[in-house]
Amino acid sequence: MAKSIIKYLIADFIAFNLSYLFAFLLADVAAPGAANAGSAMLRYFSDFPRGFLILILLKIAVFFAASVYRILFEYADRRDYRRIAYAVACATLAAVTGAALFGFSPAVSGLFVLFSFLFDFVFIFGVRIAQVLSPRSGRTAAGRFRPTVRRPVRRVMIVGTAAAAAELIDEMQKDESLRMRPEIFVDENSEHEGAMLLGVETVHGRRDIRILARRRQIDEILIANPGAGRQQTAAVLRECVKTRCRLRQLPTGRGRGLRGREEQQIRIDDFVRPDISDFFGRDRPHVDQKEIGEQIRGRVVLVTGGAGAYGSELCRQIIRYKPRRLIALDADEDALTLLASEIDQISVSPHEPGDPEFRAVIANIRDAETMRRVFSAFRPHLVFHAAELKQISLGQTNPRETFLTDVVGMQICADLAEEFAARKFLLASTRRARSPVGVTAACKRTAEMYILEKNEKSRAAFAAVRFPNLIEARGNVIAVFAKQIAAGGPLTISDKDLTREFVSAEETALLTLQAAAVAEGGEVFEIGPGEPVGIHTLAEAMIRFSGAIPYEDIDIVITQLRPGERLFEDLSPGQLAPVSDRLWRQTQEIGQLPPWPERWYQNPAAMDDAAVVALLGRIFPAHGGPQPPGSATRGIKIENE
Repeated sequence: MAKSIIKYLIADFIAFNLSYLFAFLLADVAAPGAANAGSAMLRYFSDFPRGFLILILLKIAVFFAASVYRILFEYADRRDYRRIAYAVACATLAAVTGAALFGFSPAVSGLFVLFSFLFDFVFIFGVRIAQVLSPRSGRTAAGRFRPTVRRPVRRVMIVGTAAAAAELIDEMQKDESLRMRPEIFVDENSEHEGAMLLGVETVHGRRDIRILARRRQIDEILIANPGAGRQQTAAVLRECVKTRCRLRQLPTGRGRGLRGREEQQIRIDDFVRPDISDFFGRDRPHVDQKEIGEQIRGRVVLVTGGAGAYGSELCRQIIRYKPRRLIALDADEDALTLLASEIDQISVSPHEPGDPEFRAVIANIRDAETMRRVFSAFRPHLVFHAAELKQISLGQTNPRETFLTDVVGMQICADLAEEFAARKFLLASTRRARSPVGVTAACKRTAEMYILEKNEKSRAAFAAVRFPNLIEARGNVIAVFAKQIAAGGPLTISDKDLTREFVSAEETALLTLQAAAVAEGGEVFEIGPGEPVGIHTLAEAMIRFSGAIPYEDIDIVITQLRPGERLFEDLSPGQLAPVSDRLWRQTQEIGQLPPWPERWYQNPAAMDDAAVVALLGRIFPAHGGPQPPGSATRGIKIENE
């Protein structure tokens, strides 16, 4: 904004100077007994320091008082130009009054005042119109001088770019059926601080959104930043959800030219309610595409748990690297059917020779005979073991089932991978396994112990990948909140201070493939950092995104922490070494793990809940005990591992 003011100050100074010079020459020529133009110019410049310079500065002061220099002329409309005309008239009156008080007679003659007033209009407006029509502006005069209609009903704040905001303000002022009044514009560009955009005040800094919304009594916030990155959009959303306003935004990733009138314009109808993925703002990570491709291309890949949120995203990413065959194994036939239809759409020519073959296999990893037939039939080179029971609350109340799936089922798959000469086996684990509290985390840590010890004795490479909560998981807190909102509430939270980390399924899948590409065996990789967020803040945001108001339309109920649940996840960096963007490797993991307790149980199928809890208690004395069957489940908050 400061550069713009300086630019117009210099232009106006020159314009007023030329206006006075031409007016002086014309008035002098029109006067009886006028001298030649040369002598008139000499008299003008001799009188300039003690008279005309002072009057020019007085006119510029009037322009400042009329807020002319706060207008963003690249987006000016008729109302802004009326303000300029009013400022020119007031400046002329002030100059005449000042000249009379100072006794500067050349500036008070009738002809001089008339000519200077006309020239002021020509030069001042000429400077502004030239700016609007300049190639850099990309605007045309057509359609810019239109009457505005303002009907204050809903008070609106716009957050984003000046180009997009100008489109919206223009539409609101023209169309009274919208019943919206632009009240203030929060610009991402600090140069526009204090400017006026089509008569709307401009401020800079998203951190003031909450205060501005309260002071201006804002009803709705429009986030208009086309082409903005996910992190930038998330930062704006996190400030906006602190208000009590209705929120709408342009669809994520929308980017196009905004200035040309011949192009499609932004309209109020383009705006939609924010999505929860926008709230987290997770960008796609940078991975070595060539390295991953060399690992997968032309090989047979098996993904257990392939129908889950994580496993299905793994399949979507793997198929793009052209494996010879991709096998998705899961017990959920409906989810497998949907995944198969998606994979067919991703494959450009799925029926041509040489293209990847996709097979969906219905099987339970705890069924050793069935899994042996699968490995014997397909003989996978790479195994991504994503099959698991991952929900904290259900794992706590069903320790035997969790152990049989997460430990025994994993053991079956790992043994078969070694027997049928797989090259690599990657276990999907959880960040909670770093310091396990609760049955689920303890089972995952036990599974890590098994594959890391197995790696020491096998020709195959065994490794684990830990990651935080997935945004898209079907049974996590986000999914539970969405269902509770659809039912009208209330939303239930174990504790107001509960905090969790979240990552997207896409970035987790890509980073898992990167880990597989660099794994040599015995590593424990970690994906992160995730996006830490308070669950209470998340609940309020999801309510606002639905168009409701927390505690008025939908209530939030605080219950209590349950066994196996912690307020905060372990976010300490630990002994980690960077591998790539958001992918780390534990550097002291193997030496810290106790030996695999292979003699601690003989027949896992015969173990009951108490036996599983006792076994986990011997391995990890700090793990949480199971919740007694039949106990109250009020306020259950299901978390994705």
